Amino acid sequence: MPHAVVRHICQQTARLGLAPHSLRATCPSDLSRALSQHKGGPIHIHVAEQPKEVTDIVSWLGARPVEWLLDNAQVNAEWCLIHATHMTNDETAHLAKSGAVAGLCPITEANLGDRPFNGQLFLANGGAFGIGTDSNVNISLVEELRTLEYSQRLRDVARNVLVQDGGSVGQTLYAGAARGGAQALGRDCGTIAVGRLADLVAIDSTAPALCALERHQIPDGLVFAAKDSVVTDVWVAGRPDVRNGRHIARDQIVGSYRAAMADLLGSN
Repeated sequence: MPHAVVRHICQQTARLGLAPHSLRATCPSDLSRALSQHKGGPIHIHVAEQPKEVTDIVSWLGARPVEWLLDNAQVNAEWCLIHATHMTNDETAHLAKSGAVAGLCPITEANLGDRPFNGQLFLANGGAFGIGTDSNVNISLVEELRTLEYSQRLRDVARNVLVQDGGSVGQTLYAGAARGGAQALGRDCGTIAVGRLADLVAIDSTAPALCALERHQIPDGLVFAAKDSVVTDVWVAGRPDVRNGRHIARDQIVGSYRAAMADLLGSN
């Protein structure tokens, strides 16, 4: 695809947003000023990842991080609260009902020993969630979704924790993350429908982890048994980004990454 066409597609589908890092990295007046100048679009903020963060914010602002945001900012569907692992039940329910997305990084949260997200109560109150990566210790969609569900099971000593209606856990996790991720990005996608952006993923159902499954079982197999290698193709707004399991710019990206690492290591 010509570069001019790619740039045009990106300009048509990209959304600019606001991302004050966290309540501990900004102050109420600066946050208020930034929000007052915000003309619409995603608002992402890191919040309540670890106990010390909660303690520090209580000492400084007189309230827990999520509690303070809900009381002092117009938190709505444009917002994405990253991590939000340390919340009371009341905070969890109110955040869910605000329409905001909980931006979860389960691998990072497990790696750092943060705490499992209160997924069952959040979803029971109609909450939306998205999946991302933070520390980049492992970049893997299926591992993120798998870790999210397993963290709930280990905490609650129960199975199928994040399913509200007794349906497919894999479908609940994958579809929920797709919808929540689209909302957090402000993109008109997240589900396959006429008029929506063609953000699509192709899965190799003949892969050993999936070949014995019925069609309706594929989401469960993807989340609990497969690796990311079963993804064969990815389209973003109809533009192919991955073909036959390989990113179209892989060689350039890997080369740039290795050069950057060599530069950083050489500067130490």
